[in-house]
Amino acid sequence: MTNKTKYRCEINIRPVELGGGWHLKLLEGDQEVGGGVFSAEAVADPQAGIDWFNGLKESEREHWLRAADSARPVDAWAAYLAYQAARDEGATWLASCEQ
Repeated sequence: MTNKTKYRCEINIRPVELGGGWHLKLLEGDQEVGGGVFSAEAVADPQAGIDWFNGLKESEREHWLRAADSARPVDAWAAYLAYQAARDEGATWLASCEQ
């Protein structure tokens, strides 16, 4: 993600041995100025995860299972939710930089 200036963000997958999930980096130029870790934790609504997973194309299922480092759809759902949270925070930060 990037905006028209020197601000951007990166979202990288975290190794399972570090707890999994995603690492958000907020960057000004090449310098990291913030960010955070978004863990792929158990979710409260497993039925929503089942519905989400069943609605995916096979390639998307494979992508999120790899991201979760798991064969369990519930873990893919948690990885997806964690990614969305990181993406949303990055987008909010970029929008604030435009002001």
